[in-house]
Amino acid sequence: MKNIVDFCKVHGNGNDFIVIDGRDRQSFEELSRLARLLCRRHFSLGADGLLVVAPTSGGSPDEASAAFHMRIFNADGSEGEMCGNGARAIARWAFEMGIAGRSMTFTTLAGPVSAFVTPPFVDIDMGEVNTSSITTGVASGVARLPYSFLTVGVPHCVILTDGALDVNSVGKAISQDFALFPHGANVSFVLPYSDPHDVTAVTYERGVGVTQSCGTGSVAVAAVVSKLRHAVRVHNPGGVNEVIPRSDGHVLLRGKTAIVATGSVLEDALLEDIQ
Repeated sequence: MKNIVDFCKVHGNGNDFIVIDGRDRQSFEELSRLARLLCRRHFSLGADGLLVVAPTSGGSPDEASAAFHMRIFNADGSEGEMCGNGARAIARWAFEMGIAGRSMTFTTLAGPVSAFVTPPFVDIDMGEVNTSSITTGVASGVARLPYSFLTVGVPHCVILTDGALDVNSVGKAISQDFALFPHGANVSFVLPYSDPHDVTAVTYERGVGVTQSCGTGSVAVAAVVSKLRHAVRVHNPGGVNEVIPRSDGHVLLRGKTAIVATGSVLEDALLEDIQ
């Protein structure tokens, strides 16, 4: 059978990705289709998203010094601006493949990202997160829920809950409420907590669904519960993401990564009538 593309499977605390070298695959249509078909669970490789190592344009100082450009495609084929766990996963892959050193910078649609790899941990610099930009409101539709909203590379809606919600249905409804969030939003549900240094959250990611972990969601949660005055350990279903404010105003996102498989995608993985 014909080999379509070589891949690597990487996850950050259970938030799993297919990583490919896309320096010769730059068509949005092709990459979007690959993501939609390859990310199908049971019928193909299965993943929350497709990470593509793309060339930088070199048009700015950030791009000229970057090791590569990261593109992130969600499981539904849509392209995202940024993904915290995806950035950690691709940094681990780039280090292990010799594409970049332990300390690296790469670009995304949301701007440059700096990463430091000490396997299995990867720290990424999320830049400055302006907690004064947090807005509040009440989501309607499935349930009337107070929320806090901010952008951490991608738009995030954070909801404090009593743990009794159906995060799939409520998360989907709020994520796709384009009247409220014109670009959609990831929706993080924070369970009751007594210590603002340790919280538990579950995130419904736009274009994906409920994931085992969300990096940018963890930062958004920490911003809401602590205003980034101290480090917060965000317990996701798949593991812990630590959000660490620095004295210079930047925020670090730290968590575990794992490279679980490499291989070749064959033709049957891209059959559109397989399900």
